[in-house]
Amino acid sequence: MKQQFTIHAITDCTIKYSGYIEYSIDYGKTWCILNKLSLPAGHEAQFRNAKSEEDSRCFIEGKFNVYGHISTLAPRGTKAFQWMFRQTNVVDASKLILDYDELWPRAYYSMFSCCSNLKAAPELPATRLAESCYDLMFYCCRSLTKAPELPATTLANRCYQYMFRGCTSLTTSPELPAITLASACYTGMFYGCTRLTTAPSILPATTLDSSCYNSMFQGCTSLTTAPVLPATALTDRCYNSMFNGCTSLTSAPELPATTLANSCYIGMFYGCTSLTTAPSILPATTLAEGCYEDMFNSCTSLTGAPELPATALADGCYQSMFYGCTSLKTAPELPATTLAQSCYADMFAKCSSLTTAPELPATTLAPFCYGAMFYDCKNIVSVTSVLPATELAICCYKYMFKGCILIKTPPKINAYKLKEECCYAMFYDCENLMTAPVLLAAKTNDKSYCNMFQGCKSLKKRPVMPKKAYLEALAMNFIPSELVK
Repeated sequence: MKQQFTIHAITDCTIKYSGYIEYSIDYGKTWCILNKLSLPAGHEAQFRNAKSEEDSRCFIEGKFNVYGHISTLAPRGTKAFQWMFRQTNVVDASKLILDYDELWPRAYYSMFSCCSNLKAAPELPATRLAESCYDLMFYCCRSLTKAPELPATTLANRCYQYMFRGCTSLTTSPELPAITLASACYTGMFYGCTRLTTAPSILPATTLDSSCYNSMFQGCTSLTTAPVLPATALTDRCYNSMFNGCTSLTSAPELPATTLANSCYIGMFYGCTSLTTAPSILPATTLAEGCYEDMFNSCTSLTGAPELPATALADGCYQSMFYGCTSLKTAPELPATTLAQSCYADMFAKCSSLTTAPELPATTLAPFCYGAMFYDCKNIVSVTSVLPATELAICCYKYMFKGCILIKTPPKINAYKLKEECCYAMFYDCENLMTAPVLLAAKTNDKSYCNMFQGCKSLKKRPVMPKKAYLEALAMNFIPSELVK
């Protein structure tokens, strides 16, 4: 016979329930409809026939433990377990038996959320999950030190979403054996678990789904080692911010994926300030929109970048990838000859240890493609020898070398067809620039050269350019007056 669902009072407790529920204080001899129950310390009560709307829950003053079979409280498919103990002072739920093997949508949604005194969680034996079944289940359980095992191998959309978010006493995560994932299944699962030191050694899934690992370990500031990630085919936003803010992580795992997806690695290691080692190579040769955007943004200890062999780019693919990596000393080769919108925008901005910029062989440009690419790289001395594109795009070189105060010799610019703001503030505040490139365009475009050499204090000779274009530029004040006297 199943043990009845029971609440044991540790201190004097007052119990209410916003739905319908029956209780017994004589171990099932008599049952009453609950209105309000005062349960003295050391006493216990059994409950059954819970009938609830989705937002119904228990209101319990005082500390208590809970045990017995959950199935004796309400039938499968009920909404009664959602929010059930939210913001109560339950201490020990380890003997609560969640005996439904096959779950249903939102089955245990937010069941123990904000239970700041919960120290022991129940086992979670179910192997057939459902949408959002464990979503927010232990959210902000700040006293929980151990997570239950999670044996399920077939997942469902959002099934573990934010499950342990804010569990600041949790030190170890359970193994996660699933090899086929579902949309957002692990989203924010351990978000903000600041004492988590150990993640699973491997996340074996090879079939991913959109946002499946989104923010999974974000803000886990004690995590030192990342799991092995073997998947070779990615999905939209699958690794989005996965280790964002993991300030103790020192090494990134190898990432063997050759099939990328939109924003798949976006912000993956953003703000990992102890990260010194990136993957040796990111082997994909065809990229996707925003795929590497912000991937290593603000990784201030990173000294080397992965090899980037891709020749087929996509909009925003490398945008801000190494922004603020102040220890990065060497940039990877960038072999692509056809660019995409914002593909290199801010890629190495504020990389203050970078001394040499890579060669840039691209001949087909796109709007904002090089926008602020080396912005504020104050120690760059050597830049690409030539920018070979003959036709420019809107804002393509805008702020490209702004604030690169040690550059003395600019690249050769082969362009003779301009677009709006294509060279806007390109060398702004390059204080040591000694010579200006020859500007071949016979006709300027709206603000195409505007502020191009503003603040270039060492530049003594105005740029060489066709007379008509020069007069147009001068008339519209596109070139600072001090450079054309």
